[in-house]
Amino acid sequence: MQLNQVKRWSAGGQALALLSAVHERHWTTYLTEPRSLDELAKFALLPTDRLRDVLAALEAIGVVQLTDLGVTLAPEYAALLSDDAPFSLDSLLDEAQMMNRLVADAVHGVSSGPDSALTVANAYGLRPSATSRAMFGQLLDALPDFRDALVDGRYLDVGCGVGSFVLSTAQTLAGMRAVGIELVPAVAAEGARRAVALGVADRVDIRCMDARDLEVQDEFDAAFWAQPFFPTDTRPQTLAAIRRALKPGAKLYMQELERLPEAGVERDAFALRRLVFTGWGVPFARSAEDLTAEAKAAGFVLDRVESTPFGRIVVARA
Repeated sequence: MQLNQVKRWSAGGQALALLSAVHERHWTTYLTEPRSLDELAKFALLPTDRLRDVLAALEAIGVVQLTDLGVTLAPEYAALLSDDAPFSLDSLLDEAQMMNRLVADAVHGVSSGPDSALTVANAYGLRPSATSRAMFGQLLDALPDFRDALVDGRYLDVGCGVGSFVLSTAQTLAGMRAVGIELVPAVAAEGARRAVALGVADRVDIRCMDARDLEVQDEFDAAFWAQPFFPTDTRPQTLAAIRRALKPGAKLYMQELERLPEAGVERDAFALRRLVFTGWGVPFARSAEDLTAEAKAAGFVLDRVESTPFGRIVVARA
């Protein structure tokens, strides 16, 4: 049984290596339209017999389809190449490679660098697109008080990453003004670049700083804390800074990002993510109840725990 499991893991790694290889050589983009075998052979610079073998393997793992019109990328993978895709194939492959490295680093006690932080931010953050805006719109539909606070208010995004939520929502709500705080310079720089590209930099200020150093008081109408990425020893001071920054009675929103799956492949993946995150000193998979206790200890008052399309959200009043 164990031998079969190792072989399954090995096959999965090989499939990922094959997908990465053809993506690096731009086959995926080329095959968004049906191509004949001769066309693809010229593009790929491979002998026809070798190309047939590669295509057979790609078809077996579901990456391409062979039809009467020729060879084409499977719809699920073609969707990841769309400008409107909330996640890109590039970011998913980068995340897979990064997690392989970080799992091994966890055993060796090696710390990850800023490149990993940017890859993590891209992996967990939706790309700005119509699809992303619609998804975040569903979140705000489930939290109407959050939407009301953002419409013409000032919003604080603590641990904003590359700015997925704050930038997408600023595009939707023209009166929204926001400050995003991000500790890692490379991640903050990418968020600021996106703000300029999306035309919202005049309303969204991405700051590279430690959230604990935020000294403003009674300034913001709502805040979101990306709590899954904050190490244990930073959390009480971060919550204290957020509470100071919020106006009296303003609300803090916190997402329960991870829950222990029942069993199977998802539970295996959960354990591996936990290995990586705990190596960063982060309390992995904090429950809504855990987050409620943290907020109360910092002086917040629980408003409610709301079920949303993004999981359970803890809402606490300053």
